Amino acid sequence: MKNILYSLVLGLCACSSTDNRILVKNSGEAQGSYYHIQYLSVNGDNYKTQIDSILLEVDSSLSIYKDYSLISKLNKRENIKTDTLFNAVFLGAQKVFVESEGNFDCSVSPLVNAWGFYKNKLGDSLVIDSAKFRKILSYVGFDKISLIADSLVLPKGMSLDFNSIAQGYTVDIIAQFLESKGDSNYLVEVGGELLAKGKNADGNIWRVGVDKPSEDIDEQERFQFILDLENKALATSGNYRKFYEQDGVKYAHTINPLTGFTAKNRLLSVTVIHDNCMLADAYATAFMVMGVKQSKQFAKTHSEIEIYLVYTTKDGAWETFVSPNMQNRIIN
Repeated sequence: MKNILYSLVLGLCACSSTDNRILVKNSGEAQGSYYHIQYLSVNGDNYKTQIDSILLEVDSSLSIYKDYSLISKLNKRENIKTDTLFNAVFLGAQKVFVESEGNFDCSVSPLVNAWGFYKNKLGDSLVIDSAKFRKILSYVGFDKISLIADSLVLPKGMSLDFNSIAQGYTVDIIAQFLESKGDSNYLVEVGGELLAKGKNADGNIWRVGVDKPSEDIDEQERFQFILDLENKALATSGNYRKFYEQDGVKYAHTINPLTGFTAKNRLLSVTVIHDNCMLADAYATAFMVMGVKQSKQFAKTHSEIEIYLVYTTKDGAWETFVSPNMQNRIIN
């Protein structure tokens, strides 16, 4: 699971001056958050109805919060086949699981549940029981799960949760839908994860801002950075807005699937840029588990990834690390 940072689109106008393409804006609630989509459409064709249908289709396949969803039924061991949405996300999750050496793991659901992070209101009675969490670890491990054609092989006691990758995937498939309609200038954002393509209505590269990793939002100085995003996806994950607090100790909601405990490192937030929003989403979560040093090393050996890390020093001061290619995008 992860915490999403809201990204704001800046400097847009109502129509294009170059042809009959008109800027259309769609927004609404989706996946426990909100979506904001903007695209330059011929004659102002509005696709909100189709986009809402896509969002419902994703929920029907991938939402663990819907009892009727495919993933919920699979987790309950119902004998049903998977679909193309599930398969695509499963393979993406498998890729990042392997590359991150298990730091990203969509089978972490039993641990998330044991820590109480699925509850709407985290209770005050959770006992931090090391033996309990170590025991649950035997039911975690994405490499124990297999997808054979359209059949999922899910060992007893295990369950899947694609929350850390599904929003990014949703962005990708909405972008694919817009491309199928001949629209190649758009910005798609779902729950803070986004993908930008082409230019905005002014003919400029899409410009976005990412919030500072703070529990309180200062509207005057809310952005950690602002950048131009050209034909790329961006995802951000952080621990500072969702946590469990007991006896004065904060337990971040990101679970380390290798230890069974909440991730303990100095990272406050991670922003990832990649060609694919699904993978950017997953990598952002993986890095929150991996920590500063390991994330830097990973980015150094994966040139397709750009990262912006916000973390604390030993004395509590904020520091940042920005990979060179992302630094070139930042304007403020």
